Parts: sequence; C-alpha cells; structure tokens
Amino acid sequence: MKILVYKWDIFPYDDIIDAMNKQGHDTDVLAFEIKNHVKDDDFNMILSKYLEDGNYDLVFSVNYFTTISNICHMFKIRYISWTCDAPLLSLRHPSINNPENTIYVFDKEEYNYFCNKGISTINYLPLAGAPERVAKNLSETPFTNFNENPNKKYKYSISFVGNLYDKNRYDEMENILPDYLCGYMDAAIEAQLNVSGGNLLKLMLTDDILNDIEPYIKLEKDDASTSDIKLHFATSVLSYKTAARMRTMYLNTLGQIADVHLFTTSDTSALHGVNIHPPVKYMTEMPLVFASTKININMTIPNIENGVPLRIFDILSAGGFVLTDYRSETCKLFAPDKEIAVYDGIEDMAAKASYYLKHADERELIAKNGYKKLCSMHTYTDRIKKML
Repeated sequence: MKILVYKWDIFPYDDIIDAMNKQGHDTDVLAFEIKNHVKDDDFNMILSKYLEDGNYDLVFSVNYFTTISNICHMFKIRYISWTCDAPLLSLRHPSINNPENTIYVFDKEEYNYFCNKGISTINYLPLAGAPERVAKNLSETPFTNFNENPNKKYKYSISFVGNLYDKNRYDEMENILPDYLCGYMDAAIEAQLNVSGGNLLKLMLTDDILNDIEPYIKLEKDDASTSDIKLHFATSVLSYKTAARMRTMYLNTLGQIADVHLFTTSDTSALHGVNIHPPVKYMTEMPLVFASTKININMTIPNIENGVPLRIFDILSAGGFVLTDYRSETCKLFAPDKEIAVYDGIEDMAAKASYYLKHADERELIAKNGYKKLCSMHTYTDRIKKML
C-alpha cells in the first residue's frame, strides 16, 4: 500500500514508519504543522494537494485530527489513527463517525467509553516496543551478559525517566480559586494518590463543584465538540497536578532506601536524596539508561485509566526490569512477578524495590521474560500488521 504519514513531534514515528517500510509498504511523510486540529485551512490545502497527486491508499497519524479525517472523507481515502494520549480530547467530536476512519486507542477504558456509545470506528490496540532498533543502539543485545556473565554490573540502582509536571495548570489557577475550592481539590488529589489503578478525579467533580469552577475556567473548543468542563478539568488540570505530587512523593521515598537517578527537564527542587541528570535522547540514550538500571520505575498519570504507557514498552525493549503501578490491562499483557513487577501504593513500591534490589537472580529472570514477551507479541511489526 501507499501510505501518507502525518508526522508531528512525537517519539514513535520512526519505529512506525520503519515497520511499514519493512512490510513492503511505500510511505511518504507530511510534516506541515497543524495549528487547529478541527479545521486548518492552510494544512487542508497542503493535505488535499498530496491526496490529489499521490495516489495514496490511506493516511496515517499518531493521535486523531478532525481536520485530517474530514479531508480524507472528502477524498474517500482511509484514515487510520493510533492514540498515544488518553483521554484524547480530539476524539470528542462527531467527525469520528466518518466512515473512512479506523481509530485505534491504547487505553481500554477509552475504548469501552466509545463502545458503550455505539461508535463503530473505535478499536483497541495497545502501544508497542522496538527491540530490534534498541538492540542496535546498545553495545550488545539485551541479556548477552545474563548468559555469559551472571554478575552483570549495573550503573544505576533505581531510575526514572520522565516529567515531574512541575508546570501544570492547577498551580496557575490556585491563586485565583476560592480557598474552599482549593481545599476540595487538594482532598480530591489526596484521595487519588491513595488509589492504585483507578481514577477518582472525575467522580469527585460533582455538578455543584463544576458550577463553582466554571467562572475560573476558559474552555476553548469547537462548537461540535462533545468535550465538557468535567473532562477538561479532570484531564488537563487535576490529573497533571496529581501526577506531580505522586512522582515527587514516590521519588523522595525511593531516595531514602536506595540510589535513585532521575532524568528530566523538570524543576527538581522538591526532591531529596535523588541524583538529578539532564534529559536523555529518546532513540539513542534512553535505552542505555533502561538497560543499565536494576529497577526502572513507571508511574502512570491518572489520565491513563487502563492503558499500558509507552514507557513500559520502552523499558522492556531495552531488556530492563519494570516496577510499575497497577493497571488491569498491564497485568493482562505482562504477567506480574514473571514478566514485570507491579506495586500497589507507595509502601508496596518501596518494599518491592528493596526486595528486588536484594534478589538479583529473580529480578533478572523477570526482565528476561518480559523482554521475550515483548519481542513475541508487542512490537511495532505486530501492531502495523494488525492495523494494515
């Protein structure tokens, strides 16, 4: 097939395009910036020109863009999109019903939401890893040392690669919200911090609270969008603040029991006992961190209610050991205590981190099993075959 890939600044595109090309598809890349995902006249003109001249079988993008869908609908060309964010607000638009759409979402809860509404264009497809590409970037393929040298020396005990969300909209709003609303939001965040594998934030936003919040929120959306203030506030405001508190609290706890290393662009002034490093390049440097760390931590933002974050696939692609918070889909794709390790709350995370630091053989066997599972079932090659 001849595929036009709309490429924006997001990590997996090189792996996706490589998988398409290796399967014999002919790909072209359109990288013109979309300034308005619903209707962008400049972009529409460029895309229309491509579709008029290119004889394409389909258009592909990571995440969904109404403006692409509507142009594909006009040309009667298939549009495939695969989400990497959840919930994806751009899906709250009637254009998702365009018959040319095939939309894949990685969060099972997001999939269930649209299924319950009878939307036939939405499908479930988890994200993926790129073990072949990662192996080329490493000085040796994962697990060579486990076979030849059981006493592999790791550079780091515990690592986390990611954002602390120190810049979030809740902090910007806190000075203008009434004290009672700030108190209520703090209580909602605290409740969420004590729940593993669920999202209480939307439930905490009652109609009365939303009515009180509305004067302080400027909700910009297309008239046809079905997104509302509840989804917007829970997703774009509370969830990021919750993740900020969670990541700081968890890293500080880990810093009391082990040598912890953080790779980030964030403000780290609230951390104690954590070794701070500059951010790493996704394609080349990040796999080296994962492969050189005894325990790689994953802390899922509450927005992702029941999906497997890309970080887990990335860690496993490098042969790394994963200690992650609970999501039922994560435990369906990878067996807990056999292919990954799963914690339930901050105390359990600290206990399991201590345990696996002391039990190297068990830890390395779990990492090896997780790598094998990823290679056999969860690569970009597998996902592209399913989509196409």
